[in-house]
Parts: sequence; structure tokens; C-alpha cells
Amino acid sequence: MINGHGDDRYLFNYPVKADFSSNVYYEGFDSGLQQHLTECLYKLNNYPEANAQRLQQALAGWHLLTPGQVLVTNGATEAFYLVAHAFRQKTVTIAVPAFAEYEDACQTNDLTVRYVPYDDLNAGTRFDTDLVFFGNPNNPTGAILTRDTITQLLTAHPKTIFVIDEAYVDFTEAVISMAGAIDRHPNLIIIKSLTKTYSIPGLRLGYILSNAALISKILASKMPWSVNALAIEAGLYIAAHRDTLKLPVSRLRKDTQELMDQLRYMQEFSVWHTHTNFFLCMTHRFSASLLKQYLLSNHGLLIRDASNFKSLSTQHFRIATQRPEDNQLLIKALNTWINGFS
Repeated sequence: MINGHGDDRYLFNYPVKADFSSNVYYEGFDSGLQQHLTECLYKLNNYPEANAQRLQQALAGWHLLTPGQVLVTNGATEAFYLVAHAFRQKTVTIAVPAFAEYEDACQTNDLTVRYVPYDDLNAGTRFDTDLVFFGNPNNPTGAILTRDTITQLLTAHPKTIFVIDEAYVDFTEAVISMAGAIDRHPNLIIIKSLTKTYSIPGLRLGYILSNAALISKILASKMPWSVNALAIEAGLYIAAHRDTLKLPVSRLRKDTQELMDQLRYMQEFSVWHTHTNFFLCMTHRFSASLLKQYLLSNHGLLIRDASNFKSLSTQHFRIATQRPEDNQLLIKALNTWINGFS
């Protein structure tokens, strides 16, 4: 999806007061990280490590793995494309609705794509494809699968590779990450993102966790220097300060629940339950694109039109919780939208 998605404010000539379209943590990146990157600007004079080896080692230590079980990438999206390329012309099942890049990466690499509703996934679900892609938590719904469910799926399908996108695992209070199970399941690939939690999407930084054999297979088609010097330094700083950079998840979830409750009070919208700081909605009046345009042009508020997620309609949109005062701006604007029809 070369035109991008989510935070697409660059497409519009309107000032944005609050951005509900992006799932990135709204407080911005850490001041210590900012200072560190400023001090590392001189490193732009030289090539970075071809495969981000120092960061690879740091992430391996973080997850109690070996460096050979880690592959650093230019954001999670590069990871999806690398995995799809490593299994080109195979078959894949994607749980939908889902992040569009799973499908785009697979189709670009000539995989035969099948679909299953995310809500139908359970320990008894059976697959007959070479790969399975799903998010945990899922984007755009915020739904999750438990570790027990995933373990049963991995065990029941030893010949199927499960590609689990954990980009938003830090935004839920549920303990669902499968990173600790890499050594027990040779058919497990986990894709991580450092851009959402640490508010650095412009740097593009993610990584893959798997067994050494699968990492070698994926690495075979990766270009050198795909991760730039500042991204590597950001990752090293985050790995070294991860205990002090944790998200205030309880507060985020509380603010999210309050915002959802206020939206549910408006009969013009349906709101889906979530385990994260973002959630899926549906307008019962006109389309999500019209609502998006209205909010942006009249109130400077940006939401995510979710109509391009497979299995969703033109009326679906996604909201990521922002600061409480910004959330109230959204509620006020939505009430104005509703009152305009009465």
C-alpha cells in the first residue's frame, strides 16, 4: 500500500489539533532519547552496520535469545515483506480485518491468500496453508488471542508457520506475548515494532524473532543497511532504558474506556470492545470518509477511515485514544455532527 495509511495528515491542508488516526503513543518520544539522537548525529557521516549487529545483540539480550534468533528491520512493514518473500508462491491464511500490509506483502510475493474472520480464531481452528498471519493485539479491532490458544494452534499445526504481529502488545494489560516461546516452537515467527510504543514512526524500526534457521531463510533476501544509523541508536537507547520507558497502560486503558462509553451513549455509533488504546467504530449516518472530512475541516481532528480493512464497510472508522482534553474535543465535535442532522 504505497500511499500509506493511518496518520495521513500530509494529504490535507488543514491544521490538526488532535490525531486520533495514529496508534502511536501520543506523548511523543522520550526527552532522553531525543538528546541521545542529537548527540549521535555525527554518525550520519558513516555507513551504519550492514545488519544492525549491535542492536541485534541488544534485542537478543532483551528477549533472552541468541543474536541469530533476531533480525532488525526497517519497521515492521519491512519484516512482513521479508517473511512473504522468503515464502513466495506458498499459501497463507490471514485473519481479518487486519493490517493491510500483511495482504499486500503476500500478494506482491505471489502467495495464494485465504481469509478467516479474526473473531472465529480459537484453539480448535484448523489451517491447511503454509503460513498464517494475524495481529496480537489485532489492528484495527484491539482483539487478542491468549497464549494458551496460540500454543495450541502452534502444536496442532507443526508444518504451518505462524507469523504473529505484536506491534501493539505494549498497549494492553493482557499478558499475551509469545516471545518467550521461540525456543519451544520451530513454526513461530514474531514481528515487533519499536515505533508505536516509543513514538518514533519516522525512524522506521522493527524486528523479527524466530529460530535461527527461519531467521537465516528470511535474512537471505534482506538488503544491507536497510536500518539507518539513527534508528539503530534509538533502538540501543530503548533497549538500555526499557524499564523506565514503559507505557502508562492502566491510564491509557482507563481513558480509552471513558471515551468508548461516551461514544456508546451516542446512538449514531457502534463501538467494538478492545484490549488496547484504539478501538473500532461504525457510523450509522453516511460514511466514515465523510465523517473524517467533516472532523478534519471543521474541527481539526483526524480519525482513521477503516474502510480499506478487508471485511469492513465504508462506515467503519478507528479511533486511538489521545489526551483527555483532546478526547473531549472529539466528543464535542461528534455531538455537533449529530446535531447537524436533527
